[in-house]
Amino acid sequence: MEETIDSMDRLSELPPFIIHQIMSHLSAKEVARTSILSKTWNLLHSSCPILDFHDCYTYFVGKDLATKFPARFTLDQTSIFPQRIHKFIEFVDASLVRFSQLNIAMQKFRLLIRLLDVEAPSSLLLDKWIGLAIENNVKELDFTFHCRRDIGPLLYTLPRSTLLYTLPRSIYTAKSVTTLNIFGCKLVQLCESIRLHSLKSLTLNEVCINEECLQKLTAQCPLLEDLVLSHCLGFRHIYIFNACKLKIINICQLLKDLESIKIVVPSLQQFILDCIHLRQVPTVIDMAECPNLKVLKLSGVAFTDQGFHRLISKFPLLESLYVYHCYVLEQITISSNLLKNLGINACPRLKAIDVDTPNLLSFSFYNHPPTISSINAPCPWKVGFRSEVCVGIRVDPDTQWYLNVKEFLGASNQIEDLTFTVSRNTPSNYAAFLDGVLGICHARTLSARMSRKNHFFEWLYKQLMNRDTNCCNSHDIKCWRHYLKDVKIGSFVPYKDEKPIHIDNPLEALPELPIGILWFHLDWCLPIPIEKA
Repeated sequence: MEETIDSMDRLSELPPFIIHQIMSHLSAKEVARTSILSKTWNLLHSSCPILDFHDCYTYFVGKDLATKFPARFTLDQTSIFPQRIHKFIEFVDASLVRFSQLNIAMQKFRLLIRLLDVEAPSSLLLDKWIGLAIENNVKELDFTFHCRRDIGPLLYTLPRSTLLYTLPRSIYTAKSVTTLNIFGCKLVQLCESIRLHSLKSLTLNEVCINEECLQKLTAQCPLLEDLVLSHCLGFRHIYIFNACKLKIINICQLLKDLESIKIVVPSLQQFILDCIHLRQVPTVIDMAECPNLKVLKLSGVAFTDQGFHRLISKFPLLESLYVYHCYVLEQITISSNLLKNLGINACPRLKAIDVDTPNLLSFSFYNHPPTISSINAPCPWKVGFRSEVCVGIRVDPDTQWYLNVKEFLGASNQIEDLTFTVSRNTPSNYAAFLDGVLGICHARTLSARMSRKNHFFEWLYKQLMNRDTNCCNSHDIKCWRHYLKDVKIGSFVPYKDEKPIHIDNPLEALPELPIGILWFHLDWCLPIPIEKA
């Protein structure tokens, strides 16, 4: 006990800025607990420049309401909520006022709040809090707002914008802010000039912002390096220019009527466009003046072949390219000595691949096999083939399907992982599928989707663990079962948390497990070919 007290005394002797640094690595709940250690720690807790009210919101309103949108409250919850949120509001207000009296620069202000409306006095109170944070030279401002009629990510109608809290104009003059994260608000009240002189990272999630405001924000923040737009609304065109230090742009699932994107940013190094939920109408993308781009990820973009190749031809320094869910794309042609990483996933109309990338370090492909393949990619491959209905296109295995697989896999002797997906099929077709795939490629790992309703997994597990090698003893050419030396259960990875779980007997554990992926490790003993004299 004395040793514990002595160690706490020694900690209390540390300079305040070091103790505040220690607190910055703790949760809000853990920081609050430090206040009972001693008078010194209580004072240091009060002066901690990190004001994080995310956990506090859950504490005051309760877990039952904290995880719910106000629009989904029951009648009883709607009546209880105002009492609980009032206590939370009093706590936040008192904390901010008390901190403001200390004349200390604020490192971080993080707030999650759900209210029943966006009218006064609610909006006035939020204006006050943001104003206090800005007056105290806050560096990181993270603001998440939901209102009673909030409907989550369904932001694709204009009336939804009337339910958002409008940020005060003072937000545009926050000279000290380096990181600004905003969720569920409106940014429409423009000032004559924007003075976010220190802003380096800007994230707008479910924010209503018009084209003029977006242009000004990106053009008048001289230090801006990282821009994220997610589920935003209020514009049809994105035009980003004069952002001389911008390095990363991430545009995620914007509204259905986005018509064009034009980016004139020579410093840009990474661009991600994720539009899985957009209608399949081509969006005009002009990035001709981004010659230094190194990472490009395109998902759900309705590219024509010509539009895709015209776009990637503008990036001579490209090192990583990922093409996902591009349902219109039929051909991919890439020739680059600098490309290091290439990923192609779920492009169901893809018919041909022509890839010449001699210095590639990683290649992943998850699709049905294209009919024509010319691939120069001397690196480990991660490959997956589908045997299912995909976006209305039937890709049931037939003779041509297996020939395409054989041709595709024959282009590499470094197949690191092989994944195959089977659904809406009968057990009589499972054997033909497995024989066809393992007869072509002796993969070191296999993965299969595991769920209580997936009969293919159960069948596959039994085939691998209890294989019968008497199937073709009378034949000179043996099937894959004769060369499979050993099978070991790898890890099971649930879809939700993606934390691997160790299981010994998957069939026994199956009723208790969530949906996920089970990995098998395969050990092969292949015959040495006899050279002819």
